[in-house]
Amino acid sequence: MANNLSIVEKSAKMRTLKADDTFQLALKEITEQQVAVFVNADSTTDQREEAHNIICALRKIEDYFDFVETDEVMYNHKLTKGESAP
Repeated sequence: MANNLSIVEKSAKMRTLKADDTFQLALKEITEQQVAVFVNADSTTDQREEAHNIICALRKIEDYFDFVETDEVMYNHKLTKGESAP
């Protein structure tokens, strides 16, 4: 389904997710759980590495949302610029 979405549609869906309180709460709680692994002196190296990987994955998701929004801004800018060209 996502492959068939236009840039504008995809960006709208990403904005909806970013604005969703439940989704944001889940991201926040998962991040906090993983940070707790880092501050726990009893955590093993493997546990800290896994927590790091999870936090990196969550950051990639957030970065992807930003990337899609930037794509839409650039797309809209090109449309606007193209309309004003002679």
